[in-house]
Amino acid sequence: MAEIPAHHERPHIRQFTPIPVENAEKKVFLALRDPANLRGDGNSPVIPPQVLSVISLFQGERTLEEIAQITSAPPEFLVQLVAVLDEAGLLWGPNSDRLEREAMDRVRAAGAFPAGAAEAAGSDPVAAAKVIQDLLASAEDPELEGELLGIVAPHLDYARGGKTYAAAYRAFGTSLKADRVVILGTNHFGAGDGIVMTRLGFQSPFGIFQPDSGVIQALDRRFGASLFKDEIDLLGEHSIQIQLPWIHAIFGSIPIVAALVPSPLVPMLADDGARVSFDEFVPALREALAAAPGRTIVIASADLSHVGPQFGDETPIGAEIRKQVEQYDRSLLATYLEGDIEVFQRKIVKDGNHQRWCSVGNMTAAKMVTGGLPELLEYSQGFSGAEQQSSALVSSAAMAFMRV
Repeated sequence: MAEIPAHHERPHIRQFTPIPVENAEKKVFLALRDPANLRGDGNSPVIPPQVLSVISLFQGERTLEEIAQITSAPPEFLVQLVAVLDEAGLLWGPNSDRLEREAMDRVRAAGAFPAGAAEAAGSDPVAAAKVIQDLLASAEDPELEGELLGIVAPHLDYARGGKTYAAAYRAFGTSLKADRVVILGTNHFGAGDGIVMTRLGFQSPFGIFQPDSGVIQALDRRFGASLFKDEIDLLGEHSIQIQLPWIHAIFGSIPIVAALVPSPLVPMLADDGARVSFDEFVPALREALAAAPGRTIVIASADLSHVGPQFGDETPIGAEIRKQVEQYDRSLLATYLEGDIEVFQRKIVKDGNHQRWCSVGNMTAAKMVTGGLPELLEYSQGFSGAEQQSSALVSSAAMAFMRV
């Protein structure tokens, strides 16, 4: 095999999303989308579906020669494949490092992360606002009693989760005022295994949502650069931006505090102080918010179960699986609604999180930061493809945190 760069010899693939595409002959291929779009051009390498199993072996452990022996793929093909992935920024190495630096330079020059999922209802502010208002108008008034401290809302696309978003945000009514909103998201594609925050704002159809400088500075004084070490992860992450149209509908262009929160049940790769852990962050955030003037609203941007072939299960989604998923979801939700986080976490560990709840971290953090008791407002299941033979089911819930 010809001499190749060291990071090509043992290729390590970055996170990507495979998107089915058809060519002119109606043959299906997979476009490997970079969630962060590091190159900034939106272009993605396209591969035959069978090549995906080869790429799955690119974990930085095996050499190309070993992969060729395992897969029977021609060495020349593997060399070319790795080069294409590297050029696209999908391979860990010097090129992806450079693309990350250039991407963050663009973000800093703009003063905010690009809109991304904040345009889920459209890029035109008037049209987007109408989409949200129509969904809110269709939701029932939950008639909550007491002080509302925050909510749990989905981060699913609006087509599948719109009803649940509306149920969550309808809890605020039309007259609630706040001074800041804390959005606790989920790190779906980034490499950071600690808390991820930013000093920058977020673009949206309604302008830039600026960070709450007082709260961010308080946390910065506490943790320093380790809080922002994986800031690049926010570039391709939708769980923060997708809440912005709803927040604007209720509160306008309010200052925000955005954080991606890992699960406290998953140990960090290295306990070396380079990143901020869940256990360090939650009490610090609680203290910073207690010292901040005015009223804070907390939003946990959370989906629940992820089930079906798209997530590695063998069986397509049918009526019986839907029923099983809902039974387990409601059992786990009942534990969460009782307010004892330790019992909730023990149940997830005992069950091995077999339905892949993806937002245990921010749901736990929101409960601990608000100190409120969650109340279930809506439960739903969203599907990819035909509902009775779907490749993916993602469940979500709307909840309100009420002062005890």
